[in-house]
Amino acid sequence: MPILKSRVPFTPQNPYRVVRPKTNKIIFLSCEGSVTEEEYFDLVSNIFSEIKSKIQFISVAEDAVFTAPKCRTKEQEKMLSKVRPKHLVERIDQFKAIKDDIYQFEKYPEDEFWIITDVDQNWSNEIIDPQNQKSYKDEWNEAIATCQEKGYGYAVSNPFFEIWLLMHHDEPSEEDKGFAVSDSHSYEKTSHFRERLSDIGVPLKDKKHINPSHYNKEKIKMAIHRADKLHIDKTDLCPRYFSSTVYLLLNKIMEMLPDTNQYNGTAIK
Repeated sequence: MPILKSRVPFTPQNPYRVVRPKTNKIIFLSCEGSVTEEEYFDLVSNIFSEIKSKIQFISVAEDAVFTAPKCRTKEQEKMLSKVRPKHLVERIDQFKAIKDDIYQFEKYPEDEFWIITDVDQNWSNEIIDPQNQKSYKDEWNEAIATCQEKGYGYAVSNPFFEIWLLMHHDEPSEEDKGFAVSDSHSYEKTSHFRERLSDIGVPLKDKKHINPSHYNKEKIKMAIHRADKLHIDKTDLCPRYFSSTVYLLLNKIMEMLPDTNQYNGTAIK
Protein backbone atom coordinates (compact mmCIF):
# COMPACT_ATOMS: atom_id res chain seq x y z
CA MET A 1 0.00 0.00 0.00
CA PRO A 2 1.37 3.45 -0.83
CA ILE A 3 2.23 5.64 2.12
CA LEU A 4 -0.26 8.39 2.75
CA LYS A 5 1.14 11.70 1.62
CA SER A 6 -1.93 13.87 1.29
CA ARG A 7 -2.14 14.92 4.91
CA VAL A 8 0.18 17.62 6.15
CA PRO A 9 1.08 17.23 9.83
CA PHE A 10 -0.08 19.96 12.16
CA THR A 11 2.72 22.07 13.61
CA PRO A 12 2.79 25.77 14.45
CA GLN A 13 5.11 26.29 11.47
CA ASN A 14 3.17 24.05 9.11
CA PRO A 15 -0.56 24.45 9.88
CA TYR A 16 -2.80 21.57 8.96
CA ARG A 17 -5.33 23.72 7.07
CA VAL A 18 -5.40 27.32 5.95
CA VAL A 19 -9.19 27.63 5.94
CA ARG A 20 -12.02 25.90 7.72
CA PRO A 21 -13.90 23.44 5.47
CA LYS A 22 -17.29 24.73 4.36
CA THR A 23 -19.22 22.53 6.74
CA ASN A 24 -20.80 22.88 10.12
CA LYS A 25 -19.83 20.03 12.44
CA ILE A 26 -16.33 18.62 12.18
CA ILE A 27 -14.99 15.62 14.11
CA PHE A 28 -11.32 16.03 15.01
CA LEU A 29 -9.29 12.90 15.75
CA SER A 30 -6.18 12.55 17.89
CA CYS A 31 -4.86 9.03 17.30
CA GLU A 32 -2.42 6.99 19.36
CA GLY A 33 -1.13 5.36 16.20
CA SER A 34 -0.10 7.78 13.48
CA VAL A 35 -0.13 4.98 10.89
CA THR A 36 -2.74 2.23 11.31
CA GLU A 37 -5.40 4.32 13.06
CA GLU A 38 -5.02 7.34 10.79
CA GLU A 39 -4.98 5.14 7.69
CA TYR A 40 -8.19 3.50 8.88
CA PHE A 41 -10.07 6.75 9.42
CA ASP A 42 -8.67 8.11 6.17
CA LEU A 43 -10.22 5.16 4.32
CA VAL A 44 -13.48 5.71 6.25
CA SER A 45 -13.53 9.30 5.02
CA ASN A 46 -12.92 8.06 1.47
CA ILE A 47 -15.64 5.40 1.67
CA PHE A 48 -18.10 8.00 2.95
CA SER A 49 -16.72 10.69 0.68
CA GLU A 50 -19.75 12.95 1.09
CA ILE A 51 -18.54 13.80 4.61
CA LYS A 52 -14.78 13.64 3.97
CA SER A 53 -14.26 17.28 4.96
CA LYS A 54 -16.02 16.64 8.26
CA ILE A 55 -13.30 14.26 9.51
CA GLN A 56 -10.01 15.95 10.37
CA PHE A 57 -6.79 14.63 11.89
CA ILE A 58 -4.79 16.32 14.59
CA SER A 59 -1.46 14.81 13.59
CA VAL A 60 1.88 16.04 14.81
CA ALA A 61 4.06 13.00 14.18
CA GLU A 62 3.53 12.03 10.53
CA ASP A 63 6.82 13.42 9.25
CA ALA A 64 8.66 11.52 11.96
CA VAL A 65 6.82 8.28 11.24
CA PHE A 66 7.79 8.31 7.58
CA THR A 67 11.41 9.24 8.23
CA ALA A 68 13.79 6.27 8.27
CA PRO A 69 14.63 5.44 11.92
CA LYS A 70 18.36 6.06 11.46
CA CYS A 71 17.62 9.48 9.94
CA ARG A 72 15.25 10.75 12.66
CA THR A 73 16.24 13.76 14.70
CA LYS A 74 16.09 13.75 18.50
CA GLU A 75 13.00 15.94 18.26
CA GLN A 76 11.29 13.42 15.97
CA GLU A 77 12.15 10.55 18.33
CA LYS A 78 10.74 12.54 21.23
CA MET A 79 7.59 13.30 19.26
CA LEU A 80 7.04 9.63 18.42
CA SER A 81 7.38 8.68 22.09
CA LYS A 82 4.48 10.95 23.04
CA VAL A 83 1.55 8.71 22.26
CA ARG A 84 0.15 7.99 25.71
CA PRO A 85 -3.45 9.11 26.33
CA LYS A 86 -2.39 12.26 28.15
CA HIS A 87 -0.37 13.31 25.09
CA LEU A 88 -3.39 12.78 22.84
CA VAL A 89 -5.40 15.12 25.05
CA GLU A 90 -2.58 17.66 25.13
CA ARG A 91 -2.41 17.47 21.34
CA ILE A 92 -6.09 18.47 21.12
CA ASP A 93 -5.58 21.36 23.54
CA GLN A 94 -2.56 22.59 21.58
CA PHE A 95 -4.41 22.33 18.29
CA LYS A 96 -7.43 24.25 19.60
CA ALA A 97 -5.28 27.01 21.04
CA ILE A 98 -3.14 27.53 17.95
CA LYS A 99 -5.78 26.96 15.28
CA ASP A 100 -8.74 28.81 16.76
CA ASP A 101 -8.33 31.71 14.34
CA ILE A 102 -8.82 29.29 11.44
CA TYR A 103 -11.46 26.93 12.82
CA GLN A 104 -13.34 29.45 15.02
CA PHE A 105 -14.29 26.79 17.53
CA GLU A 106 -16.55 29.04 19.62
CA LYS A 107 -18.77 29.56 16.59
CA TYR A 108 -19.08 25.80 16.09
CA PRO A 109 -19.96 24.23 19.46
CA GLU A 110 -21.16 21.14 17.61
CA ASP A 111 -17.56 20.19 16.75
CA GLU A 112 -16.31 17.03 18.46
CA PHE A 113 -12.82 16.05 19.57
CA TRP A 114 -11.88 12.41 20.10
CA ILE A 115 -8.83 10.51 21.24
CA ILE A 116 -8.36 7.00 19.81
CA THR A 117 -6.29 4.85 22.12
CA ASP A 118 -5.56 1.28 23.23
CA VAL A 119 -5.62 -0.16 26.72
CA ASP A 120 -2.41 -2.22 26.31
CA GLN A 121 -0.11 -1.25 29.23
CA ASN A 122 -2.03 1.90 30.16
CA TRP A 123 -3.80 0.25 33.08
CA SER A 124 -0.63 -1.03 34.72
CA ASN A 125 0.82 0.24 37.99
CA GLU A 126 4.28 0.58 36.47
CA ILE A 127 5.75 4.00 37.21
CA ILE A 128 6.02 6.04 34.02
CA ASP A 129 6.70 9.45 35.60
CA PRO A 130 9.26 8.94 38.41
CA GLN A 131 9.45 12.63 39.20
CA ASN A 132 5.76 12.77 40.12
CA GLN A 133 5.49 9.09 41.09
CA LYS A 134 2.73 8.48 38.54
CA SER A 135 1.95 5.14 36.98
CA TYR A 136 0.50 4.38 33.56
CA LYS A 137 -2.83 3.88 35.31
CA ASP A 138 -2.62 7.26 37.07
CA GLU A 139 -1.99 9.01 33.75
CA TRP A 140 -4.82 7.07 32.11
CA ASN A 141 -7.31 8.07 34.79
CA GLU A 142 -6.23 11.71 34.56
CA ALA A 143 -6.53 11.70 30.76
CA ILE A 144 -10.02 10.20 30.84
CA ALA A 145 -11.08 12.65 33.56
CA THR A 146 -9.82 15.53 31.42
CA CYS A 147 -11.76 14.21 28.42
CA GLN A 148 -14.91 14.07 30.51
CA GLU A 149 -14.32 17.55 31.89
CA LYS A 150 -13.69 19.10 28.46
CA GLY A 151 -16.28 17.10 26.56
CA TYR A 152 -13.79 15.15 24.46
CA GLY A 153 -14.77 11.70 23.26
CA TYR A 154 -12.56 8.67 23.78
CA ALA A 155 -12.61 5.52 21.67
CA VAL A 156 -10.86 2.72 23.54
CA SER A 157 -9.85 -0.72 22.27
CA ASN A 158 -9.11 -3.46 24.79
CA PRO A 159 -6.43 -4.59 24.25
CA PHE A 160 -5.49 -3.17 20.81
CA PHE A 161 -6.91 -1.27 17.82
CA GLU A 162 -6.35 -4.39 15.71
CA ILE A 163 -9.39 -6.00 17.35
CA TRP A 164 -11.52 -3.28 15.78
CA LEU A 165 -10.06 -4.16 12.39
CA LEU A 166 -10.71 -7.85 13.06
CA MET A 167 -14.40 -7.17 13.71
CA HIS A 168 -14.80 -6.02 10.11
CA HIS A 169 -13.96 -9.52 8.92
CA ASP A 170 -14.63 -12.12 11.60
CA GLU A 171 -16.36 -12.84 14.89
CA PRO A 172 -13.88 -12.62 17.78
CA SER A 173 -13.05 -16.05 19.16
CA GLU A 174 -12.76 -17.05 22.80
CA GLU A 175 -9.01 -17.15 22.29
CA ASP A 176 -9.11 -13.56 21.02
CA LYS A 177 -11.10 -12.46 24.05
CA GLY A 178 -8.52 -14.00 26.36
CA PHE A 179 -6.04 -11.24 25.49
CA ALA A 180 -8.20 -8.48 26.99
CA VAL A 181 -6.74 -6.55 29.90
CA SER A 182 -8.89 -7.12 32.98
CA ASP A 183 -8.70 -7.39 36.75
CA SER A 184 -7.53 -10.98 36.33
CA HIS A 185 -5.36 -10.62 33.22
CA SER A 186 -2.54 -8.14 32.78
CA TYR A 187 -1.37 -6.66 29.50
CA GLU A 188 0.80 -8.92 27.38
CA LYS A 189 2.60 -7.93 24.22
CA THR A 190 1.50 -10.16 21.35
CA SER A 191 1.35 -10.43 17.58
CA HIS A 192 -1.80 -12.56 17.86
CA PHE A 193 -4.18 -10.09 16.22
CA ARG A 194 -1.87 -9.26 13.33
CA GLU A 195 -1.59 -12.99 12.74
CA ARG A 196 -5.38 -13.35 12.92
CA LEU A 197 -5.79 -10.70 10.24
CA SER A 198 -3.23 -12.47 8.06
CA ASP A 199 -4.89 -15.86 8.58
CA ILE A 200 -8.24 -14.57 7.29
CA GLY A 201 -6.66 -12.91 4.26
CA VAL A 202 -6.57 -9.25 5.30
CA PRO A 203 -2.99 -8.75 6.53
CA LEU A 204 -1.44 -5.47 7.59
CA LYS A 205 1.46 -4.60 5.31
CA ASP A 206 4.71 -4.27 7.26
CA LYS A 207 2.64 -4.97 10.41
CA LYS A 208 0.85 -1.62 10.36
CA HIS A 209 -0.38 -0.48 6.93
CA ILE A 210 -4.01 -1.08 5.95
CA ASN A 211 -5.06 -2.22 2.48
CA PRO A 212 -8.16 -0.12 1.65
CA SER A 213 -9.49 -2.82 -0.68
CA HIS A 214 -10.21 -4.99 2.37
CA TYR A 215 -12.79 -2.52 3.71
CA ASN A 216 -16.16 -1.24 2.51
CA LYS A 217 -19.46 0.08 3.85
CA GLU A 218 -20.87 -3.34 4.66
CA LYS A 219 -17.75 -4.40 6.56
CA ILE A 220 -17.79 -1.18 8.57
CA LYS A 221 -21.44 -1.76 9.44
CA MET A 222 -20.61 -5.31 10.51
CA ALA A 223 -17.79 -4.09 12.76
CA ILE A 224 -20.17 -1.62 14.40
CA HIS A 225 -22.69 -4.40 14.96
CA ARG A 226 -20.15 -6.80 16.47
CA ALA A 227 -18.59 -4.16 18.72
CA ASP A 228 -22.00 -3.02 19.91
CA LYS A 229 -22.87 -6.60 20.94
CA LEU A 230 -19.60 -6.96 22.84
CA HIS A 231 -20.11 -3.70 24.74
CA ILE A 232 -22.36 -5.03 27.49
CA ASP A 233 -22.57 -2.01 29.79
CA LYS A 234 -23.06 1.04 27.60
CA THR A 235 -22.38 3.38 30.53
CA ASP A 236 -18.85 1.97 30.89
CA LEU A 237 -16.72 3.63 28.22
CA CYS A 238 -13.49 1.87 29.30
CA PRO A 239 -14.62 -1.77 29.58
CA ARG A 240 -12.35 -4.19 31.40
CA TYR A 241 -13.06 -6.94 28.90
CA PHE A 242 -12.55 -7.58 25.18
CA SER A 243 -14.19 -4.66 23.42
CA SER A 244 -13.70 -1.60 21.26
CA THR A 245 -15.72 1.57 21.70
CA VAL A 246 -14.45 2.82 18.34
CA TYR A 247 -17.93 1.86 17.13
CA LEU A 248 -19.34 4.81 19.12
CA LEU A 249 -17.11 7.16 17.12
CA LEU A 250 -18.18 5.48 13.87
CA ASN A 251 -21.81 6.00 14.85
CA LYS A 252 -21.05 9.70 15.36
CA ILE A 253 -19.47 9.82 11.91
CA MET A 254 -22.46 8.03 10.37
CA GLU A 255 -24.83 10.55 11.92
CA MET A 256 -23.28 13.21 9.69
CA LEU A 257 -24.22 11.33 6.51
CA PRO A 258 -27.07 12.83 4.46
CA ASP A 259 -29.15 9.67 4.98
CA THR A 260 -28.28 8.50 8.49
CA ASN A 261 -30.94 5.79 8.53
CA GLN A 262 -28.96 3.81 6.00
CA TYR A 263 -25.84 3.50 8.13
CA ASN A 264 -26.42 4.18 11.81
CA GLY A 265 -25.62 1.51 14.35
CA THR A 266 -29.21 0.94 15.49
CA ALA A 267 -30.42 0.24 11.97
CA ILE A 268 -28.15 -2.70 11.32
CA LYS A 269 -28.75 -4.84 14.37
